[in-house]
Amino acid sequence: MHWNEENSTLTKEFVFSSQTELAAFFQRVAVLADAVNHHPDILVYKAFQLKISLTTHDKNALTEKDFELAKQIDSAYTAFKEEN
Repeated sequence: MHWNEENSTLTKEFVFSSQTELAAFFQRVAVLADAVNHHPDILVYKAFQLKISLTTHDKNALTEKDFELAKQIDSAYTAFKEEN
């Protein structure tokens, strides 16, 4: 899955069919982020859309943590969509 890279940030947008579905996926991302102690910025907009932004704030740059969490989020999204 493709993440956009711009200004030392990876971003990706996800679209869901309901706020309940969006919230369930958001929860999965939160669990992943807590597990690696690396937390994305998450924007919910237009009711069913989620934009995730990854950067390493203390480095003001992208690091391996960002790319690894992006891979984990992609895997979680694939599994989530297969389940729903």
